[in-house]
Amino acid sequence: MKIIIVLIIIAVYIVVTRNKFNELKNAIKHEGSDIGIQIAKRTACLNDALNIVKLSYEKEIAGIEKLTVNDRLEQLAFLGQKYPELQSINGYQEALRQAMELNKDISAARELLNGNIRMYNTAITNFPGNLVASMFGYVEEKYIDEENYEENKKIDKSEVNFDQF
Repeated sequence: MKIIIVLIIIAVYIVVTRNKFNELKNAIKHEGSDIGIQIAKRTACLNDALNIVKLSYEKEIAGIEKLTVNDRLEQLAFLGQKYPELQSINGYQEALRQAMELNKDISAARELLNGNIRMYNTAITNFPGNLVASMFGYVEEKYIDEENYEENKKIDKSEVNFDQF
């Protein structure tokens, strides 16, 4: 009888632990998806701002095209200071403001995602959870940083496509 009780306790532990791992894994997937959506929105805002600037300042855009997303955002903001007439264009100001706000949201979402990745990795590597994790093939997740997002998670970063202008 004691053996049956012990086996039931072990089985319940395995099920509860596996469910916890699945919950953490799903949170990671969900937050990764949210980051992808925010990046797509930021890309659209940057495209709008670039399209407006490109109408009048073609030479300025050529150098910006080769920069990373964060550097592009900074350079577009700098262009607004360099050419005050850009400040009077509503679409430019709004697109730039939204892109900067989305940049903050992406950073916050990345921190949340990395926190959940840390909890998941801790859960599957600590004893006795590591036994359950190895039984069901759970592996550690890599932490996310925006500049290496594609390599880390293989999610389309939807970079700004300057060829469409």
